[in-house]
Amino acid sequence: MSTRDIEGEWRSASYFLAKGPSASLQYLQRDVSVQLFALKAQALDGDCPPGQDGSLAMDPSLRIRQEAWNALSGMSREDAKRRFVDLLSEVLPEWKKWSAEHAPKPGNGEEHESEADRLVRAFKARLNSSTSTHFSRL
Repeated sequence: MSTRDIEGEWRSASYFLAKGPSASLQYLQRDVSVQLFALKAQALDGDCPPGQDGSLAMDPSLRIRQEAWNALSGMSREDAKRRFVDLLSEVLPEWKKWSAEHAPKPGNGEEHESEADRLVRAFKARLNSSTSTHFSRL
């Protein structure tokens, strides 16, 4: 599968997880949902940053997700996208049919990223810019 093909499938699979029928997702085994989280995080942000590797997490479920993400250290974003699509296809093959019917088509101006993902990205950008501004004033 080419890079272009995997990017389209990745966007559709991400859209399915964000907007798809929640009844399908609530029955995923815990280890599968943890792996999907870790692969999505690796695909979007690369390696798990220090301090988010699970060692400081008080919430056990957050610790497990962060440890799974940290275990993917060194994996390329493209490989994480491929593995994410492969895992989702293995456990919920019907996601492709749903996505073909409901997901926005590329190029129509609709965003595939969930609202939560957009908010987190905006927060990180704001945090990074305010931190660098803060330190530059010292």
